[in-house]
Amino acid sequence: MAIELYLVRHGETLFNQQHRMQGSSDSPLTERGKKQALAVRDYFAQHSLEFDHAYCSTQERTSDTLEIILGQGVPYKRLKNLKERNYGFAEGRGIWWYPIAKLLQPPMESRQAATARIKRAMMRIQRDAQDGERILIVGHGDTLSSYIRATCQDARFFDFNNCGVAKLTSDGQKVTFDSYVWPGKKI
Repeated sequence: MAIELYLVRHGETLFNQQHRMQGSSDSPLTERGKKQALAVRDYFAQHSLEFDHAYCSTQERTSDTLEIILGQGVPYKRLKNLKERNYGFAEGRGIWWYPIAKLLQPPMESRQAATARIKRAMMRIQRDAQDGERILIVGHGDTLSSYIRATCQDARFFDFNNCGVAKLTSDGQKVTFDSYVWPGKKI
């Protein structure tokens, strides 16, 4: 059994542009973020990549990104367990609040809890997939990166840029990291 998983971080948002912690709060895609999503769409088209299923978190920045990539009207599922980590009171504040929020856990969601949560989502997605299917998952930088580092343990992967694309392969038991591209790098 072989399943291809394409993990995409959402496009740039207003909070990304303003260097604010975003987490479970939401902010809209910027014009640059929309162009990044279009670059991913074009990358997939140039490589003749079509998807059997598509998923995203329940946050608007991921569904907006996914709809730009696939086009309006293409069915997809929103999963709560794909949500970004909750950064507690640091959300909406400058990124320099992160070390302070980290010291004050809770109410900030721990990396371990967020990783366990996204692993559950990814297991569900893989469980529902058939051999040979290609799946698109649009999510968030922190949780997607944590999933790849915890599951694949491949030193070639470091982190997601906005609208970066990581390709993984699953045999139903083991997930391996294949590659990472950033189609919107020059945007």
